[in-house]
Amino acid sequence: MRRIVFYLLALSLLLSLGSCFYPSEPLHPWPESWFCSINADGTGFRRIKKAPFNIPGLADIYMTKDNRIIFYGERLWISDPDTLSITPITPYNLVMFDKPQLEFTRDGETAYFAASRDLYRMKLSTNEPFKITDTPEDYYWAEPMLSDNERYISIRGYWGKKGESETVYSYVDLIDYSLHNVFAVNYVAAPYKGKIIESQNRFFLENKHGFGSINFEDSLFTLHQPYISSYKNMFETSSDQRYILTRYKQSTSSYAIAIDLNDFTQYELGKIYEHISSNPIKACKDTNLVFFRDEDHIYKYDLDTHVKSVVIGPSDNLGVGRIIMHTPTRDGSKVYFYADISVH
Repeated sequence: MRRIVFYLLALSLLLSLGSCFYPSEPLHPWPESWFCSINADGTGFRRIKKAPFNIPGLADIYMTKDNRIIFYGERLWISDPDTLSITPITPYNLVMFDKPQLEFTRDGETAYFAASRDLYRMKLSTNEPFKITDTPEDYYWAEPMLSDNERYISIRGYWGKKGESETVYSYVDLIDYSLHNVFAVNYVAAPYKGKIIESQNRFFLENKHGFGSINFEDSLFTLHQPYISSYKNMFETSSDQRYILTRYKQSTSSYAIAIDLNDFTQYELGKIYEHISSNPIKACKDTNLVFFRDEDHIYKYDLDTHVKSVVIGPSDNLGVGRIIMHTPTRDGSKVYFYADISVH
């Protein structure tokens, strides 16, 4: 009898130990880096391809008007987003500027970018780059931004002499490719980014003091919104050219904001996650929607209604470790993104 009791106790102990090694709930897999897509309403999540993608220096992604993906790395690559059959579209002798910035015309036919110390224009129908600047020695042009009417493109860079008006930024007239400078007769700290809004006859900029502008009539600088800004990203502009999207710092965190250029009202969209150099704020080209990300969510913000919604984030069925980069379609119906994902 004692032997039977002993066997029963031993069997019970083995069953108890076995439950530790074979849990009733399945273990969650480790996150893996995937290129994914999702509809803007949160439906239709799809994992497209697992990393690596064999794109040296991959820093950001952009969507073209015909819904192809451009990958910005040491070169530019393009692909159908649902197959990722990636093809280079810039030659080997061009080295892309290390801070990603592609500027597209509203018709989607042309892209501007900085490479090998100069500014280039590329027709996406032919993928043939055309150099539109002639850079001085020991200098470079970078981070292009089109004006509201797309006649001018501003580029980072400045120089000047003490006692004279300081050139705070430069721009190119795209009609004849002539180079011009923006001057300020009063002091202005070196800008991080800038954009000409010709309808207001102003050059809007962001520097360490916040958001301001230089009036082209009198060259006076005005600070419109004081805050601690970031040099890391470029302006995003709403499709109606009314809002400029940027970020400000608070303690150790950064927040996406929209600034109304009519009255300089500032709207806070939410906290963002900054990963390496990719832009965490992306505005759609054909609709007044903005998509931005924190570490494990992508959000949609409607600039017409000022309503924010979640596109994707961690759930019972999906683990999101971090979202590395993202880009919406021009109409805002879908988002493509690169993230650390685990499906439960």
